[in-house]
Amino acid sequence: MAEKVKFSVSLDAALGTALRQYAAAEDEQISAVISRALEQYLSNRRLLREGQRAMEEYFDEYGWPTPGEMAEADARIDALFGETSEERRSA
Repeated sequence: MAEKVKFSVSLDAALGTALRQYAAAEDEQISAVISRALEQYLSNRRLLREGQRAMEEYFDEYGWPTPGEMAEADARIDALFGETSEERRSA
């Protein structure tokens, strides 16, 4: 079994309630739910960083998009996700 460390965190009350309800419904310990969610979050963030680095390397080699190209790309992404790039960045 992997070594465990203990953390103390504060959550919004609604999030804490949802966490307790989910763990109970799944018959899991809260720490197991949090561990799995945190592993997924950290993995996703790592992939995003790696993707950003790869894009920067590509742009450094082949040229950065023009403002018009960036606006076109933002519009395509907005259409795919149903929200503006500003809304995504603030989430």
